[in-house]
Amino acid sequence: MKKILMLTDLSEASHNAFDFARAFFQDTPTDFHLLYIYPAQTGGFDGLKHNAESAQLATTSANQLQHMVTELRQQAIHKKHTFRSSALPGKPLEVVKQLVQAEAYDFVVIGPQQNDTYGLFGNSAIGLVHELKANVLVVPINASLRPMYQVVLAIDFANLKNNNLLSPLKEFVTRRAALLTLLTIETPDNSVIHPEQEIHIRQFLNPIKPIVAHLQAPSPKEGIDAYLAEHPVDLLVTIPHYKSIANALSGDSHSHTQAYTPLVPLLTLYDDGSNDLPELVADPSAVEDTL
Repeated sequence: MKKILMLTDLSEASHNAFDFARAFFQDTPTDFHLLYIYPAQTGGFDGLKHNAESAQLATTSANQLQHMVTELRQQAIHKKHTFRSSALPGKPLEVVKQLVQAEAYDFVVIGPQQNDTYGLFGNSAIGLVHELKANVLVVPINASLRPMYQVVLAIDFANLKNNNLLSPLKEFVTRRAALLTLLTIETPDNSVIHPEQEIHIRQFLNPIKPIVAHLQAPSPKEGIDAYLAEHPVDLLVTIPHYKSIANALSGDSHSHTQAYTPLVPLLTLYDDGSNDLPELVADPSAVEDTL
């Protein structure tokens, strides 16, 4: 069973992200843990009013979450899904990191908002992608519940050391019979992938037969933006551990007070630094296209 940590601020964006996640895992046994985080209490006279408000918020949010879970269980749209909820105090990113460390979640899901300048759904949405040791699904508020057929993997293929990182992607594409595109963005300073490594990637993805796309751009961010502007994409997948990809996700001009909201649903895969590359793979001619 998949275990999903669903972050919510009870907003429209969060509800949309949750609906998207349920559809994303509609044919998979999944346990959804809905999490609401509220400010922790503070000491001193000045904190009395804050603490009263925090306590009221904790009670209200916990009741709302429990009501939501009760309704979800009664609806039972997908028989394979289970639901639970928590309302916890603290700093948003710290609380999420503690939960991810304590329990092995397969994915963390968030629906950020452009006008949110505080906490988890503001600039911390970027923090989740870069700091969590977990796969993160970021759902824009305008994401529609439609069949996901066009999936694009945009990573630094030359620096991919462990193909097992792509297991969630392979599982999803296979389960949905989706079309996978391997997008290589050629920048002035990118590395060249070795033939042995290229074969290793294709062997891992088998029986999926991906399309290979090349695009020249000054930077990975500009390349990704250009591709999204010209091609239909239902899901963008990347590995933000690599510096060039991390910069592409945030961008040099990104405002720290603006939530990170991608143009399309974004799945970021966590890289634990492990290596499964073979020392040698024979028959380089087996590769039909180049990444």
